[in-house]
Amino acid sequence: MLRKSILLLASLLALHTTADADQNDQAPPEAQAAPAPPKPLCTRSEKLEEVAQILADLQHIPPSSELVQTAREQGVDANPVYAKFGVGGEVASFKAWVEDLIETADAPLICGRASSGERVVLVAAVRAGALTPEGTNRLHAEVIEDFRDPYLMVRDPDGASRRVAVDGEAYGSTITLPVEWGRPLFVQLVATGPNGPRPVAERWIGKIPQHTPVQGGSQSPEAWLMQVRRSTGARTVRTNRLLSKEATSHAQHVCDSGKLGHELDPDGDPEARLLKRGIQARVVGEAVARARTMREALHAIEDSPSHRMTVTDPRFTDAGFGEAKDDKGRTCAVILLASWPRKAP
Repeated sequence: MLRKSILLLASLLALHTTADADQNDQAPPEAQAAPAPPKPLCTRSEKLEEVAQILADLQHIPPSSELVQTAREQGVDANPVYAKFGVGGEVASFKAWVEDLIETADAPLICGRASSGERVVLVAAVRAGALTPEGTNRLHAEVIEDFRDPYLMVRDPDGASRRVAVDGEAYGSTITLPVEWGRPLFVQLVATGPNGPRPVAERWIGKIPQHTPVQGGSQSPEAWLMQVRRSTGARTVRTNRLLSKEATSHAQHVCDSGKLGHELDPDGDPEARLLKRGIQARVVGEAVARARTMREALHAIEDSPSHRMTVTDPRFTDAGFGEAKDDKGRTCAVILLASWPRKAP
């Protein structure tokens, strides 16, 4: 089965689009330049092949949270992770799916493919950085050239998070995670790329906790934020109409562009976008997520140490909530927060 998976992946990697080379009728064939080798759509990953095989053997299509959990259990640290389900012979459909990911991704893709009977699964992930274990308590963190200002967010078993600096510039940095922090630790590598800061790699240190399915249905973002902030002792925030207007606009931009990020338009980051609307604040923060439902999007924000730290920052006094739907029916959610927002002079 594994050999069949590798052959299917090789077929995918060979798919490419090229322009016809210019022909010179007067030049002999041996003088013409050799055609460039095909450029793969994504780089093969053995670990993602293992993930794809696990998914292919399932009797259901898992939600995104289960997909990510499976990837982390197989040692895949790249983020985000996507999966495409189909049947044998749907080469064009898989190719179009990968090309769409390339169009919206801010870094190169890695991928793996597997099959079970007629079912075929392709798993892809965006590779902008890496968290590589070096022994039991050490991780080497590095990001690709287009990303900058990396740091770690480390969540301990009690739910508390710490920010750890990553030095070393292009060579990355090796960080020791103290034993007294407990285990398991959830580690995020965060860096700023073309679309703003985001988690680029994630890894568990210690035994990975059992996955808890996200319950279906909807949940009010306002009630959710109040609950999450109360759990950390942070003050209650006011719902701000102007912040909600900007959050809704950005949620629609996320859905329309297919990209997850804070800097998707020329206006820049959340602070700059608010200034364009005539609003300034002491501190501005934003959390962005996309999922099948609002509840799953809010769960993704709460489960991410860097996003959770943003929405529970005690300095914020006001919040805006935005929601939109993309052409696949997914929910794009934006939580925009500010400290004492006011009209700009």
